Amino acid sequence: MCSHLPMDPLEEFDHLIIFRCNAFEFLQSRPTSDTERTEWLNTLAPVIVDAMTERLTAIKCISIPLRSKSDFPAIGLKLNPPQSDSPIIRGPRSGTDAGNQFRKFWGDKSEIRHVDGDLFECVLWNSSKNVTLQIVNHVLSKKFVFAGGTSRRPWYQVTSTRLNALLSPLLPPQTFIQFPPRASTLHLIRSVDQLNSLLFDLNKHLPLNIMGVQPISAEFRGTSVFAPILTIDGPPKRRANSLKHKSWRDVHEILRPLYVILNLETSGKWPRDNYQAFLHMKRLFLLRIHELLIHKGVPSRVIASGMLDIFVNGIVIRTSFCQPLEQTLLSRSLAVNHQKFTKATSESNQPFFPVASDDLHEWLLFNDRLPAVTSQLVGISRSYLNSFPEACRLAKRWLSAHGFPVIQCPDPCTEPGGLTSHSFDQGDADLGVAECRLSEIAVELIIVHVGSFTPPVRTSSYTAGLFGTNSENFASSSPLATFLRFLRFLYSFDWARQPLLIDLNEGFSEGEGREKADIAVTTFKVTPREDLPAMVLVTPLDLSGTDWTSRGPTVSGLKRLQTLAKHSYDLLRAMLVAGARLSDLKAVFRPDLSKMDVLITLKPAVYKTRLLEAVDIDLPSWTHKRSSDRSNGAQPSASIKEPSPVTLELPNPGARFWPKGYLCDPVTWSLRQIHVCFFLPSNLSKFNNVVN
Repeated sequence: MCSHLPMDPLEEFDHLIIFRCNAFEFLQSRPTSDTERTEWLNTLAPVIVDAMTERLTAIKCISIPLRSKSDFPAIGLKLNPPQSDSPIIRGPRSGTDAGNQFRKFWGDKSEIRHVDGDLFECVLWNSSKNVTLQIVNHVLSKKFVFAGGTSRRPWYQVTSTRLNALLSPLLPPQTFIQFPPRASTLHLIRSVDQLNSLLFDLNKHLPLNIMGVQPISAEFRGTSVFAPILTIDGPPKRRANSLKHKSWRDVHEILRPLYVILNLETSGKWPRDNYQAFLHMKRLFLLRIHELLIHKGVPSRVIASGMLDIFVNGIVIRTSFCQPLEQTLLSRSLAVNHQKFTKATSESNQPFFPVASDDLHEWLLFNDRLPAVTSQLVGISRSYLNSFPEACRLAKRWLSAHGFPVIQCPDPCTEPGGLTSHSFDQGDADLGVAECRLSEIAVELIIVHVGSFTPPVRTSSYTAGLFGTNSENFASSSPLATFLRFLRFLYSFDWARQPLLIDLNEGFSEGEGREKADIAVTTFKVTPREDLPAMVLVTPLDLSGTDWTSRGPTVSGLKRLQTLAKHSYDLLRAMLVAGARLSDLKAVFRPDLSKMDVLITLKPAVYKTRLLEAVDIDLPSWTHKRSSDRSNGAQPSASIKEPSPVTLELPNPGARFWPKGYLCDPVTWSLRQIHVCFFLPSNLSKFNNVVN
């Protein structure tokens, strides 16, 4: 992926047609030499171009090299979304010479359709399958003569959506488990619009007007691995024992809040001398919104961290706001506490732990830098709707499958503190192997770079991480190709010696932007390397490059990730070239449990909330149905695929309603107990004393 490395065909092209070794045996005139095979592929390319029309931007006859020093002949396609996903090919008017040529080319696939008041020749494809795959199979079937009645094609295709099935679980047919309804991106956008209009109606009863709502969670830009689960309020279910105590065992899905930032008009009436008084006024403002929502039948709760949870359209949205004065008061308050703590520490001769700067850093990340970078990522996600979100989901899925889930931005653990000290046991940013974990913003920024979704940064002092001289032409329309680029870039880039510069909104373009980029590179070179995180991701919004990598990974953790990425890349590439099935491709997303020192197996009652997130779903025996068909020797039906996310308009359930199991995650709770027992220094010393 660096400038000195050639681009692999599986990373360069969005769609590949690979011919088997015996492909030319099906031809009437068999080419014998490599030159004749190349010439035959060149004659086949125009036919594919005629069939794909505007769906195609580039086509090239290539050879895919193998480790055995042999190669496979192939044809690479660069697609033009969203035309490439359209299930209909509209041809000329019926009855004309052009229409007859169109019907002659497509044969029985051509149909007459009434479009825009006239009759046109059209070809329809199955929208539930990859359209490019169907077109290529139809065209190539005319060029090959299948001998002996065989139906096995002498070619196979690597589609852009080859791994997308890993983002949707499959269930066996005979099971009691049901898929929960998930919200589509359109549903989330409409929910934010509904919340926006709802809060606008409250302005006449509020001391300050709410100007707008900005979503910041990954779900709103479609880059979370799984879409959020919808809570649909229905009639209460009758239970055998109505007095049965509710517990975590009754929770089947994890419900988490989605974060938004409220934009308020500025005012000079906020307290200017006391930070605690400012927080009191802030809490009173949220309490006022909570009171007004009660009269509208909208459930809401004010939480300890100084935010407001609002249940809108089946999801919980956690709202927050800040004022420019708040940063000044927080800095002043932390400086006073810092001086008192330093004086007390020096008098007691205890070690000094600076925490004031960390609190201010968390506040700035949450209230200033996170909204700024997410607004840029939302624009990229909307512009590359068919590739960027799915590529981010595949990268996060791969990290999570190997035990290194991304750190959510934001996470309940990273929320700025409020008036009272709230517990941080609802998030997982501080759990797991933190040295190997990346933040989800860091993952998405790397995807932006490797997918060429923004122009690469070139300056007089920086040429690292480039694809070559024509890197502007490598914008990817394939989630699979972008994921392969991500894996290769992760292990091949020299993170220790170079920062990665990612351009957002042309912030590093000509003029002052180039100067900013040069300053960032110079700052990286003069700063001691041990004072910087293992990965430095520089953007126009973060010239230091440390905002989204300070939590992880560490140097040792990055080396571990690089080793894993190289192994996964080599394995995935080899299986794709060999035409492996999806069940075999799952091996890339399976962790190597043999390298674990301790393996703790949870009971089904604990991990059932994460059951549908597994790569290989292993259902407990009590979830299987007893079917009479099995005794009759009937064939089992096919696996059940998770339905697509939905877009609904749900009424307000009433102010007293609140979703069951909200923020209840037994797996995270169990992990936190293990973390407290074995990884905190105080408890670890007690554990060692007991063992010794």
